[in-house]
Amino acid sequence: MKKASRVSDVLEDVLAAQGLHSVAWMVRLSSEWPQIVGPLLSGKTCPARLKNRVLTVTVLNHSWSQELQLRKPVLLERINGILKGEKASDIRFVVGPLPAAGTGEPEAPGDGALPVTVPDPEGIGDVADPETRIILRSLARKAASRKA
Repeated sequence: MKKASRVSDVLEDVLAAQGLHSVAWMVRLSSEWPQIVGPLLSGKTCPARLKNRVLTVTVLNHSWSQELQLRKPVLLERINGILKGEKASDIRFVVGPLPAAGTGEPEAPGDGALPVTVPDPEGIGDVADPETRIILRSLARKAASRKA
């Protein structure tokens, strides 16, 4: 009898087969992020994108960005331990709003700033598996950026 696969695992394999490794890597990084940065920093940071082997990490504020800058070599080693195939060569830290827990969408800013819009095609919010939601949102972002 064949072992059942999770939908997110199948999607990751399909994305890798289509040459969209960065989307598959982002899914893996997002799910492993608390183990990479630790419980304190996982609530103050999140991986945003991996492009040209440079991982961009969104950070809650400049203080945490500076702290992470000091930890960059250790973080890069942990990140590359999780990624399969091509490795990240650098990490870039940017200050910005973090996604609300488990949704993949930025939290509403509390200081009166305009909210950040994230592509959310119909039905993605109804997908129960958080990893699958992340994959589908990443695909939607890629498709939207190609149309622009």
